[in-house]
Amino acid sequence: MKRYIPYLILTFLFLGLGSCKKSYLDTEPSDQISSGKLFDNITNVRVALNGVYRLMYMQYSDQEQDGHPAIMIVMDFMGEDVVHTAAGTSYFRGAYKWTDHYSETNDLPYFSYRLYYRIISNVNRILDGIDTVPGITAEQKNPIVGECLAIRAWAHHMLVQLFAIRYDKGGVNVQLGVPIMVTYSEAPQPRAPVELVYAQINKDLDDAIVLLNGAPARGIYRTHVDKSVAQGFKARVALTQQNWPVAAAYALQALSGYQLMSNNAYLDGFSDMKNTEWMWGAHQLPEQLPAYGSFFAYMSSNFNSAHTRPNPKKINQLLYGMISDTDIRKKLFCNNVNDYINFPGVINAGTGSSEPSQVRALYMQKKFVVADPAVSAGDIPFMRAAEMYLIAAEAKAQQGLTQEAADILKPLAVNRDPAYETPQDLSLIKDFILQQRRIELWGEGFRFLDLKRLNSTMYREGTGTTSTLGTTASMTVPLGDNRWQFKIPRREMQANPFIGSSQQNP
Repeated sequence: MKRYIPYLILTFLFLGLGSCKKSYLDTEPSDQISSGKLFDNITNVRVALNGVYRLMYMQYSDQEQDGHPAIMIVMDFMGEDVVHTAAGTSYFRGAYKWTDHYSETNDLPYFSYRLYYRIISNVNRILDGIDTVPGITAEQKNPIVGECLAIRAWAHHMLVQLFAIRYDKGGVNVQLGVPIMVTYSEAPQPRAPVELVYAQINKDLDDAIVLLNGAPARGIYRTHVDKSVAQGFKARVALTQQNWPVAAAYALQALSGYQLMSNNAYLDGFSDMKNTEWMWGAHQLPEQLPAYGSFFAYMSSNFNSAHTRPNPKKINQLLYGMISDTDIRKKLFCNNVNDYINFPGVINAGTGSSEPSQVRALYMQKKFVVADPAVSAGDIPFMRAAEMYLIAAEAKAQQGLTQEAADILKPLAVNRDPAYETPQDLSLIKDFILQQRRIELWGEGFRFLDLKRLNSTMYREGTGTTSTLGTTASMTVPLGDNRWQFKIPRREMQANPFIGSSQQNP
């Protein structure tokens, strides 16, 4: 029986909670919970919410479908700054070539579509039923509702960025967006105009920020959304909408209380969320790993996988040339393939030494490093304070407030490069900030989204991409190209009577 994709999997989380699979939980195992008992008490609701976070990084149908981290990989592979040194395995190759997302029958559109709607469906289930919990107090309820609303906004934002034509501040934004889902229901919905999708996103975030005010501290494992993360979402959304004053204001609020990491910590491998500037991420445990796959199986420099060993990822050589020699971030990228001390590369877990069969390449990275080279587990960064500095600085620069933009950027820039000095000519500060953003957030899942929101061309000529990947080594995707939109999956069009071929992207 055909059913609407977002609701085909509505009961997934709750059936999982009633099973014996520990992997659906983000905490230590607890008593099994059936769907019928979900709202018996506040503890059960909190376990269900933990399960929502687990949905964000569990593996779905295959090893290039490891939740949101897989989409992060796609976002950077579709850009020009994460460069492949070889053809590598087949996984994510279609994303790199800009082909997987542009067919309604391919797995990537279906996976990304159902991933975020699955998350939305499950938080809606919690939101719709939380008032029925016996004896629940406002103090117990408000943080949970705030988290759910923030997550729902985040997931809708990911969907509208992927599947719709970009938001244009100067336009009316009536272009088709995605279905807005604000209740746990099997009733199919049409694609709403982009403007209305963003209106709902902003409403959810505004409500979430209020409800999360005064919520209990999260502790060292910042896996749950708190007020600062909701403010960070608000800043991201405003940046996408080119609402510069709001973007700057919320980014500055979000970063308050976070301390930028030291230069030593910057070289620690980006796999431990106890880092002082991490705002939100996934705490991935070894027992939660799938048999194959995971973010670090593809993106780490030292885990010995069939993808990393023959195809280490490197930085765009043109971008590398823009990094000052005194900038700590330059040390993340190899400038001497024979330097095994600073760039050991893939590690043979049996010997503890560099794997002899690995491919080594100039500019290969060591940003992402797992603690145990035999296990592809590590904490995955979803949001860092550095991003908030960059959002605030860019938003000020976009308003022509160049000195304010420079002043906001400076603490981050000096932290990364002690020799940094504010440029005397601030007329190009916006371009400089965007360059800093590319360097700072390399590999963290932003590049495709940045190019799209900025209405820029994706241009790979001269980046150092291997010729074995064919025309993708020098491909260009101009602004306005239809390929900037993911196709609505065919299974959705077949199941949802409101979405047919007439509502498909060009």
